[in-house]
Amino acid sequence: MLLGHELLRNAELTAARVEDVRAVPSWDLNIDDMFHVALRVCSAIDEGFESVVVTHGTDTMEETAWLTDLLLGPERRASSRVVFTGSMRFSDATDSDGPANLRLAFERALDFVAGGPGVQIAFAGQVHAARWAHKIDALELNAFSSHGRPQSSGNLPSTTGIIDKQVTMITANSIVRSEIPKGLHGLVVRGTGAGHVPSTYFQPLDELSKSGVAVVIASRVRDVQRAVRPDGGILWAGDLTPEKAVIALMVGIGATSGNSDITSWWSELLEGSIR
Repeated sequence: MLLGHELLRNAELTAARVEDVRAVPSWDLNIDDMFHVALRVCSAIDEGFESVVVTHGTDTMEETAWLTDLLLGPERRASSRVVFTGSMRFSDATDSDGPANLRLAFERALDFVAGGPGVQIAFAGQVHAARWAHKIDALELNAFSSHGRPQSSGNLPSTTGIIDKQVTMITANSIVRSEIPKGLHGLVVRGTGAGHVPSTYFQPLDELSKSGVAVVIASRVRDVQRAVRPDGGILWAGDLTPEKAVIALMVGIGATSGNSDITSWWSELLEGSIR
């Protein structure tokens, strides 16, 4: 983790500090690792650092960045810049993209012109908001896209810095029909198209929701926020990928108590997105 304080003065970074937070391949990270990174970013800002650059593996960068974005809160978002970056090539490769990506990340992190954009990902000459960033290629240098969305995640609901890990995701389509686990506080269902799921899931999901479990329907495709939301107490993931919906549900349940509260929190999350 690279932490920069104050502004860029005479083309030199002042009061920088480098920390190793988790030396783990990004595909091997779990939610505890991501939570640890997010909390360290928050604590760095609380310590007075105005700029935070996080180097992270690309496989799960968008998830850790999104979790961090949710946990920042409005005060930290307004007073700091947090940028994630990484590389698609090893440092000894002739076409290594790490230095250029890191330079872009620092330039963005030290830019205090725009106010409070939240967590961003700087990669291949582009800057993406954590909410929209999506890894679309495992080989090309321009591995991330935000599909033309703004460079901010928009307004996000308040959080407590606590997550509820009793949340999971299941796949519900014509090929894979996962069993619904027991003892959950939240469930994300990965559907198809506009969040469609087989009719055999209708009753058990409705019963689960009525029992107090927060149920969210997500889609495997992007840009489906205009689809009709499911009826009843079941929530709709909107523009979030299923993975990001799981993270948001963990944060939302951690910030609220009871199904009605998470419904209000989730509505605020969707309403705050920038279309």
